[in-house]
Amino acid sequence: MTVYAPVINRAHAGSGRLNTSVRLQTSMLTLIQFFIGVLSGFIFVLVARRAGARREARVYALALIVAAFIYVGFAVVGGASLAWLALELVGLAFFSMLALLGLRYSLWMAFGWAAHAVWDVALDAVLKVGFVPGWYPVVCIGFDLFLALYLVWQVRKAR
Repeated sequence: MTVYAPVINRAHAGSGRLNTSVRLQTSMLTLIQFFIGVLSGFIFVLVARRAGARREARVYALALIVAAFIYVGFAVVGGASLAWLALELVGLAFFSMLALLGLRYSLWMAFGWAAHAVWDVALDAVLKVGFVPGWYPVVCIGFDLFLALYLVWQVRKAR
């Protein structure tokens, strides 16, 4: 999905300057999407901390399950094949397991969020699935990595 229309300067047609401009715009857009994810993760942590120390981990666990479930929803709405839907359901089971393990051992929760970032990269960069909105994986990667790093920092701080 293209969210901008590059202006073609006929004087520079074929010179490669247009490609450089488009790449720069795409890079900037990707960076903005990533930082929107990071900012969303920061706000989410602030909200989760308000739940209190005992419930904060539950909020992160539930959110990890929801993050995986969103991809199942994209697959259903986007008309993905049954095989792909099955793969998304396996991902949902995997991330649910990590979320539950994370309730006992905090590093598993951090690992779950980091693994979800890898899932995002695999879907976007490697597999190029068509049913996930183009902006979503990059935003999700920023969110996931922020949460993973925050949780690792929390574990290290507690030691």
